[in-house]
Amino acid sequence: MDPKVAELLAHTRVVVEPERLVWVSLPPSEAGAVQRRADRFHAPFCLSFAPHEVSVVCREVEWGHAGRGLRVRALQGGYRMITLDVELRMDVVGYLRVVTDRLAREGVPVSVVSTFHRDHLLVRDEDVDRARAALESLVAECRAGIGESAAGLERAETEDARDL
Repeated sequence: MDPKVAELLAHTRVVVEPERLVWVSLPPSEAGAVQRRADRFHAPFCLSFAPHEVSVVCREVEWGHAGRGLRVRALQGGYRMITLDVELRMDVVGYLRVVTDRLAREGVPVSVVSTFHRDHLLVRDEDVDRARAALESLVAECRAGIGESAAGLERAETEDARDL
C-alpha cells in the first residue's frame, strides 16, 4: 500500500449515519421540481444531475414527504451511509481503491458518494456491521503500521547518532 494512503487511512474515522437512506433515480424532466424541494432535505443528502437522470440520496423519512408527486424511475431503500472522515486532497491516488478492495474481500457491495473533501459509502443496511468492522480493521492496521514505521525510524536515527 502506498505510504501516503496508509497514513490517510490511519487518520480516518469511520462514521456510520444512524438513519436509513433511500436512493432514487428520476428522469431529467424532474430536475426543476427536485431543485424546488431541495430545502426540505437535511444532511445526509446528495442531489446529482446527469444528462440521463437525476439522482437523490436522502433519509427515507424525508423522501416520504418531499418526494411525493415526483415521477420516479427507480427507488432503492434500506441504505446507510458510512463517512470516511478524513480530509482528502484532490491529488490523492489509491485511497478509495484500498477501501473498496477491502469491502469487496468481505463481500460488501458499495456505492460511493464523494464530496469535495470526503468520501461517503452507501451500504445496504444488512451489510453495515460487516462494512464497519472491515473498515475499522483496515484503519487499525494502518495505525499500527504507521506506529511501527515511526518506531523503526527512531531506532535508525538513534543508531545513526551513535555512529557519529
